Amino acid sequence: MLVFLLVAAGCAGFPRTRGPVYTGAAPSSRPLIDQQELGRKMVSLQRKLQENSISEEDRPAAEALLEIYKLLQGTDSPSMTETQYRRLVARIYLRLERVESGFQPPGVRAPSAEKTIMDLFAGKRQRILQTYLSGDSRGVINQVLELKNRFGPGALTPDINLVFALSLADRGMFKEAIQTGERTARELEKEPDLMILESKIALWNSRLGREDAAMLRYDKMNDLMDDRRALLNRLKEELHVTSQRQVAKLIPLPRVLNMVEEKVRAHAFDEARELLLQKKQDPALSPAEISTIDKAVERVEKARQTARGREDEALKKIRGLVERERYDEALTLLEDLRSEGIHGYQFFDLQRTATEGFIRRERKKAAALFLRARTAGSSLEKKEYLRQSHDILQGLLDKFPSSPARDKILQNLEMVDRELSKW
Repeated sequence: MLVFLLVAAGCAGFPRTRGPVYTGAAPSSRPLIDQQELGRKMVSLQRKLQENSISEEDRPAAEALLEIYKLLQGTDSPSMTETQYRRLVARIYLRLERVESGFQPPGVRAPSAEKTIMDLFAGKRQRILQTYLSGDSRGVINQVLELKNRFGPGALTPDINLVFALSLADRGMFKEAIQTGERTARELEKEPDLMILESKIALWNSRLGREDAAMLRYDKMNDLMDDRRALLNRLKEELHVTSQRQVAKLIPLPRVLNMVEEKVRAHAFDEARELLLQKKQDPALSPAEISTIDKAVERVEKARQTARGREDEALKKIRGLVERERYDEALTLLEDLRSEGIHGYQFFDLQRTATEGFIRRERKKAAALFLRARTAGSSLEKKEYLRQSHDILQGLLDKFPSSPARDKILQNLEMVDRELSKW
């Protein structure tokens, strides 16, 4: 029986396990990614990048992460081959290295780390200046404080501190603006003035024979000087008005009323009204004196309306004279208005038009006399015509020394004088 069982067992054998059936396609393992969740992550990260809610240091890593999210889109597609899948993994790995580089310890930072920091600082500085030019003073303050916290106080260069002080003043933080401004002014005083560089560039161009470029620099320097003079004049007027406002509370009311009358005669109605309102804040005034100030304010407003009516009528008359080319009469009336303290954009526009028309007409007269001198029969007539032409041109230079047509008048006068020297 035992022999029979052993023989039977040997003949039966053990069941064999069947192996996988080869289909010709390499097996692949695909990531199980929720595409909807992936889309939400992409939208959230893109929004943070657009809103600048991610710091400059973390921005490269965030951008690389966004690229990884984009690469993962569509990875569950059954049509992706093994070769495509391997390429995708390699591209994701490269971007992961960019993310990893942001977490390197300071001692093993890549050789280009110093350049990256300088690029980051330069970019933040440029954004601060652009924010200032856009008029966003609050944005400038926030960005400057962030720059200081990230790089230290030494990162606040004089130009950054300059826009920082101006932005602080715009927000009414005058004490902080003064503190920053005084420190910045001391730093800028140690540096060469811009005017010195402009003058040197003009001289260098002149030595190279580039006279046009040199004159352009010269004109630019003139414009800069005009801007500085205008700034000083505005500062002087503002300080004068401010001092008057402060003094108005201290001086007696009769003196204030006399000052107001002087302002009204000079057509400085805004300053007159401001003096009265400042004096009205004096706590020592009696009810009768306050009533006097209120009546004085009404008189100032009535005088303003009366003066405005006369001014409109006068300007209308002057405009008619200019249209009829009676420029000399128009200029006389404009001078009368100026003496009364009346001026404004309409005044200056009419003055410019009348002046240009008068100069153009007188130059035509001088040119006609010059031509008659050439065709005159005798030398005495030639001299007389040339002398009259000379007197007209010289009179224009004396009357309008700063006219834009000055150079043309000088050229005409030089031509007349050259002709006169022959006789």
